[in-house]
Amino acid sequence: MPQRFRTRALTRDVAAVVLGLGLTAVAVAPALATEVAGEADAMSATDAGQDPRAEVHDGNAVDCEDFGGGILVKVDDGDKKTENVALTYEGGVPGQDRYLTITEVPSGIDVTAIVVKGGDGYNVYVPGARDLPETVPWEDLRAPLNNGGNIPAISHWYACGAEEPSATPTSEPTSPNPNPGEPEPSQTPGEEPPSGEPTEAPPSSDAGAPATSTPAGGGASVPETTESAPAPVAEDDDLASTGFSGGWLIGLGAALVAGGGALLAVTRLRKGKTTS
Repeated sequence: MPQRFRTRALTRDVAAVVLGLGLTAVAVAPALATEVAGEADAMSATDAGQDPRAEVHDGNAVDCEDFGGGILVKVDDGDKKTENVALTYEGGVPGQDRYLTITEVPSGIDVTAIVVKGGDGYNVYVPGARDLPETVPWEDLRAPLNNGGNIPAISHWYACGAEEPSATPTSEPTSPNPNPGEPEPSQTPGEEPPSGEPTEAPPSSDAGAPATSTPAGGGASVPETTESAPAPVAEDDDLASTGFSGGWLIGLGAALVAGGGALLAVTRLRKGKTTS
């Protein structure tokens, strides 16, 4: 084979290899660029040294309007303190400390944010967000880095929050009459019962007393016996018997009537003899 044909074949092979490498580079370049950019951002964040648990803000913050609730504790320059709720904490002295650790929150208090100011910005920590624990302790809270890349001393800090909502109590059903045996609230003692209910008549004080009559012509009064309706016999066999019997009263009454008649006859007989 002539030499020039070999050179042309080798040139074609080299060109094919180069073209294949070029296409591969074009396909891989976007993914590689994205990965490199992500690593660069991560390195940038790491180099910046900001606290990943906090939201970084520029400027100043002095209230809880944007974070919910009201100020629980606030410590200003010169260690001036506003304490509406007694949180337990360590550090956080303005102009002196760079870190703050909150170790205890009273029961029934919901902390919505902790704001730490220092340098030209402030960090906002929200419990339960950005890997910050939902409950205490919240350790090493600080301000963002200053322009020199250092952690500045805390100029002031405060915690926002409110009382936790209480559970709704359940109402218990009330009894129609909590004190059995006593009149209902709507019914006063001595009030007549509603119509349709039987009422009891008071017992007569003369019940059972025999009536008396005076016989004609004078003489002693003789009690008259009256027949009364027999008392209803209780059907309950368990009722106790009193042992009282009124049969002797009937005999006594008959004897008195007979004695009165005899006395009247003797009196008339004596009057007849005297007249004659």
